[in-house]
Amino acid sequence: MISATRSGRASEGHGRYDFDRLERSVEFLIREHERLSAEREALLGELLERELRISSLESRLETERVTRAAAVESVNKILTRLEQLQASVEGSTEPGR
Repeated sequence: MISATRSGRASEGHGRYDFDRLERSVEFLIREHERLSAEREALLGELLERELRISSLESRLETERVTRAAAVESVNKILTRLEQLQASVEGSTEPGR
């Protein structure tokens, strides 16, 4: 009978230990879940900021492309006009004219 009582107490103690260990594990998992949820929220906020920045930069890039195309067109017009003037000057300075 003594051994049965001891084994009963041992199993109760062991059961209590398992419950405490389970409780600690659950508490740890809850804390980790809360930490990871907060980290996820922070990362989502950072992602949103980056997407907004990318959108802004893409818009600026398109504006700069349009400006560059207009500048190239203006330079081409100036070069064409200079070539015409050069041809006119060369034509008027040729002997026999």
